[in-house]
Amino acid sequence: MKLIFAIDGGGSRTRCIAFDEGGNLLGSGESGPSNHLLVERSTVAESINNAIRDTLADSKTTKADVSLVAAGLAGVDYDGSGAEEMRLLFRDLGYQNTLIEGDMVMAHAGALAGESGVLALAGTGSSVLAIGPNGNRVKVGGWGPVYGDEGSAYRIGQSALRAAARDFDGRGPRTGLTEAIVKALGLNSFQESVAAVYVKKMEPREIAVLSKAAYAIAQTGDEVACGIFETAGTELAECVASALIRLGPGDRISKISYEGSVITSCRLMRDSFCKYLSLKFPSVTVVPPRFSPVAGAYLLGRVKLGLENSDAILEQLAQTESNN
Repeated sequence: MKLIFAIDGGGSRTRCIAFDEGGNLLGSGESGPSNHLLVERSTVAESINNAIRDTLADSKTTKADVSLVAAGLAGVDYDGSGAEEMRLLFRDLGYQNTLIEGDMVMAHAGALAGESGVLALAGTGSSVLAIGPNGNRVKVGGWGPVYGDEGSAYRIGQSALRAAARDFDGRGPRTGLTEAIVKALGLNSFQESVAAVYVKKMEPREIAVLSKAAYAIAQTGDEVACGIFETAGTELAECVASALIRLGPGDRISKISYEGSVITSCRLMRDSFCKYLSLKFPSVTVVPPRFSPVAGAYLLGRVKLGLENSDAILEQLAQTESNN
């Protein structure tokens, strides 16, 4: 029986799950950050080691039982940049057989069940990854908040702040976003948001949190708030369109999926995203993500071990994820 440890490592947490070759979950563990671009190597090693240690204990297995560690890591890019450094780290921890990919590659495999297609990721930040039938990869976006992060929670939060400022000044339409931001930040007036943003220096993730308050206002029918989410969906879809065009006609894509807290939870944004793509690419279908990123790591791990991702395995994996 081949045992695969699938890892989803990000900037705030590292998740590890032990799967057997039948798609059954045997145990799991969770620890701190493992993005080697943001934290020290020693911290990354500790986080990964702790997540694996807890998974070994939970699954009642030993290091010798592990056939492969398949890890999707935030500090590794779609083209494999940064993978060698992490491969050496895993070797230092005693794991020689590894598959190291970027977290977005694993998310792509999870959302599209290992098939070719395009994944749009919209969480705090945003990026798009297209993988063709021949394995060609194209990334669009992922430049961070200064460059854009179109369709991200940060961009939505920033747009909400700008719309509220226009409302407050009387140079834009009235919107419930102004009061919502005051409440979300625990302020007495909108003017105080200036100090919150500039003096306290709100980080992108803190501005991104405002997207939740903005969506609550959009759900009341507020035209300004609705417009922000419709624009976010369209801008993210434009990134997908660019990825499809850059991939080229030789790589025929039939599916587009999405992942991330914003687009999965905001139907208004998702509808705008799907509408744009259905009009521009009528032969391509937008589908909801089938599996989680950590399940994507498992599926790619199976391929590396020479195991087939059959329909029966996919059905079992779906059952496993629904039960956990």
